[in-house]
Amino acid sequence: MDWVRWREEFPSAARLVHLNHAGLSPLPRRVAAAIRTFADEGVLLDRAVYRRWEARAEAVRALAARLIGAQAHEIAFVRNTSEGLSLVASGLPWQAGDNVVTVADEYPSNVYPWLGLRRFGVETRLVTRSSPRFSAADVAALIDRRTRVVAVSAVDWQSGFRIDLAAFGELCRARNVLFVVDGIQAVGALAVDVAASGIDVLAAGGHKWLLAPEGCGMLFVSDRVVERIYPVLLGWKSVDNAGVYLPYHFDLRPDAARLEPGSAAHLGILAFGAALELLLDIGPTAIEARVLETTEQLAEGLRRLGATVLSPRGAGERSAILTFALGDPQALHQALTDAGIVVRQRLGGIRLAPHFYNDAGDIARVLDVVGTMARR
Repeated sequence: MDWVRWREEFPSAARLVHLNHAGLSPLPRRVAAAIRTFADEGVLLDRAVYRRWEARAEAVRALAARLIGAQAHEIAFVRNTSEGLSLVASGLPWQAGDNVVTVADEYPSNVYPWLGLRRFGVETRLVTRSSPRFSAADVAALIDRRTRVVAVSAVDWQSGFRIDLAAFGELCRARNVLFVVDGIQAVGALAVDVAASGIDVLAAGGHKWLLAPEGCGMLFVSDRVVERIYPVLLGWKSVDNAGVYLPYHFDLRPDAARLEPGSAAHLGILAFGAALELLLDIGPTAIEARVLETTEQLAEGLRRLGATVLSPRGAGERSAILTFALGDPQALHQALTDAGIVVRQRLGGIRLAPHFYNDAGDIARVLDVVGTMARR
């Protein structure tokens, strides 16, 4: 794989070492170009331009589906992960006494939509954990006959712990519970197959590992469950034959796009599509191998410098996130920032989140700064 070629997609790499893809990613050249193209077309907007945007949006829907092993009609466009999970949480039929099982210390996007169901008498149960790890068995202990949803993150936002999606999917199938996944810390960096893993719903904003701007992402809703999710936002695009405005015909779309109530955010969708094309050009399997290799090299180098690696590193647990601790986290964060290395503080340490274009030079720059701090 010619990684030098792919690195050239990121002009920011000439100035900064971006290791915060778990937070916000710099835009690739082709994504920036797509944004400029949209603006140029919008200046001279005509019917042909809008039709191209509409056609392109459907092509992007197919790209998103291809990336995660879904079908195009199982994808809805959403602004972010929170919106996607909220649409699902609010759209499912609930009865007082039902419950949802999730995990303590999840990112709030995968907790607040469920806590909001208190108004319906729905309980949110949190699996407690003394370490970043948790298993399907830990979740199973909180499932009972009134559990309707298990909602977990594919990858933990702080430690990078990667769950066994297939094991969770098998558990949910056996217990007749919906399996809902916050995929934002996995999709784009790791190979994810929603069908093979038995996932019913997956939401992922585009601005992290998917390399798109903020404001556009994907919501996967399996054919198995789409009819159970009533759109809480309704508009002219919620129905079949949306282009026929009168007479009214309130027949909801049978696919995931029933959750898109009105005119599409074409600017975000076109930019998202350019990012998806880049990821698919390289391939999810190749990207996963690359980021796992990079985090392993970082982990080995950091251990040699006396750092404590906080991220689980067992087989099947590793992701593109590596969190470590060494000395004063605030001082270390400042030293890395001053050196042009973009990272975040998490778990009392430093979170590193490299993508496929980060190279040996980036690794060396990180280790050099950490080494200097360690010697002090």
